[in-house]
Amino acid sequence: MGADSPFPLLGEQPLFPEPPPRPSFARRIQRAHELSERYPAAAELLRFYGRLAFAQQHIFDSLGDSLGPGAGTPADPWPLQLELVLPLFPDFARGLAEISPAPMRDRALTLAVSRIAQHEKLLTFFWKGGSLQSAEDSPAADPFIALAFLQPYAEWLAESGRGISAAAGHATCPVCGSEPVCSVLRDQDHGARRSLVCSLCMNEWSFLRVRCVACGEERFDSLPIFTPQEMPHVRVDACETCHHYIKTIDMTKDGLAVPVVDEIAAAPLDLWAADKGYKKLALTPAGI
Repeated sequence: MGADSPFPLLGEQPLFPEPPPRPSFARRIQRAHELSERYPAAAELLRFYGRLAFAQQHIFDSLGDSLGPGAGTPADPWPLQLELVLPLFPDFARGLAEISPAPMRDRALTLAVSRIAQHEKLLTFFWKGGSLQSAEDSPAADPFIALAFLQPYAEWLAESGRGISAAAGHATCPVCGSEPVCSVLRDQDHGARRSLVCSLCMNEWSFLRVRCVACGEERFDSLPIFTPQEMPHVRVDACETCHHYIKTIDMTKDGLAVPVVDEIAAAPLDLWAADKGYKKLALTPAGI
């Protein structure tokens, strides 16, 4: 990055001695079940995510039995290996239809019986960073379906050691370049260190405590924090400069938290933040 960037270079960040391990799909499913009983307002969404994570675990496990990821290239260090993923997509789409409301159910069923060429086009488009805005002719459910399917593949690639090895920006994942889904506070010495969790490959990396993830704002007065009484280990870190926000899971207050799942459990905070004019940086695996 150039000298005029508001962010320091990746090498200037305080790094973990080694990244915290990704929580297993089984742990995510268990946590979703636990929190669905504790937080009724998010229970339906958590039950949906638990069933989705079960389907994603099947993809992850199936990939684990393959011959292993193909070699990337400097031009494509994060390859989408269609020969591995395409055979798994129809069953995933059918399973997603069984747990989803309409119209996602109908779209998933349509994709399950579509031609392989359509699957390839869909997955390739979103793997390469395609957005809903740049695919206006596609059904609204397509981004979620594609990315829900690709998430365990990305996680499998990341665990194999495949990655871009340099972030496109200070706040993007140094493994796959995606935006963070949530922030985490963990014990460190006499305080807490902050890290970010990738919205795609679930990698976790260090980030400065007082800094906006979206724009780099560092003025304390411009970075308000909101913590609900009913869920004190989750807070909203907002920015008055760019009006983005990210939820932070404070594991110094709940060491059993599974960040991506506890973020979903705090879904009512998303409604509150949107009402206050803040915009979320990245969607969770549950699509919120």
